[in-house]
Amino acid sequence: MPEDLRNEEIIKHIRYRPAMYFGSVGTRGVEQFVYELVSNVLDTYLANQATFVNVKLDGTTISVVDDGPGLPFDKPSDLERISLATKFLTHVHQIRSQDEHAPHVHMTTLGLGIAPLNVASVQLTVQSWRSGVLWEQHFARGVPESSATVVEQGNGRGTRIEVIPDPEIFGQAKPRLGVIRRSLFEAAHLFSGLRIGFDEERFYAPTGLQMLGFMLLDSLSVSTNPNTLPFHVSLRYENVFIEAAIFGEKRSPTRTFSWVNGARTPDGGSHVKGLFQVLKEVGWKPALSLIHVVMFEPEFAGPMRTKLDVPHIGEVMKNALREPLHQYRRQFI
Repeated sequence: MPEDLRNEEIIKHIRYRPAMYFGSVGTRGVEQFVYELVSNVLDTYLANQATFVNVKLDGTTISVVDDGPGLPFDKPSDLERISLATKFLTHVHQIRSQDEHAPHVHMTTLGLGIAPLNVASVQLTVQSWRSGVLWEQHFARGVPESSATVVEQGNGRGTRIEVIPDPEIFGQAKPRLGVIRRSLFEAAHLFSGLRIGFDEERFYAPTGLQMLGFMLLDSLSVSTNPNTLPFHVSLRYENVFIEAAIFGEKRSPTRTFSWVNGARTPDGGSHVKGLFQVLKEVGWKPALSLIHVVMFEPEFAGPMRTKLDVPHIGEVMKNALREPLHQYRRQFI
């Protein structure tokens, strides 16, 4: 089947069964718009090509702005008369990401891509700087209303996407401000150094999970020695980024929070198992542990579910953390 016909069938399916793609045709569905747009910026940040993302919610309108390299409106696609950026915005990919970049992260376990968002939107407008010009294009339910046009020249940078979820699908559902705020706040700690704006607030956590752990201590009623710094490490080992923060001594079951490629893994998995094996080696039963791994291998770049099942990651964890944990224990015990 030709690509355009195949894509047309997929688009029809998205609009016919939107809950299969968005998880809901209510509030959680429209919140997925925010997560998907921000997740695209997280990928760019991990590639050292962006430093901030700002999110604004105005009724049912969602706006996301970043300072990344822009969408490739200046590059042709393999389809006649449309740019590569327009193809990304209108054609649903059957692979993990349009260009198979890695790492590829998600704020939730549901990964969509930008084209399904466009299809499920009554209106989507994109402005994006690329090669010294600002491109603009408008879409309605995934269909371009016109060709991409140049609206300004200069040395600007970044992309702005404004989207209104289609009321025929989602009714008048709006993202929950508290839920989105909490998710963006957490993302700032998972991707330390990225500046995240939400309406008038700004979130920035230069020491990532360590800062998040300090905030969790009180809420979990976990006591630690105020004179002992927690264990905290950020490193890359065998194409895996690892950040861990570990606090206190166990007086009750260890509280553990874990993430993989930006998404929570409430049921743990290989990364948590590897962490606890090396903690056992060094004789430490902590009160609180936080662990986030980002896998750079494309085959693992998609969204995780509730548990990571990649056995070799357990070995990576042990090999990467064994010496730092031994050094920490020798210093503080």
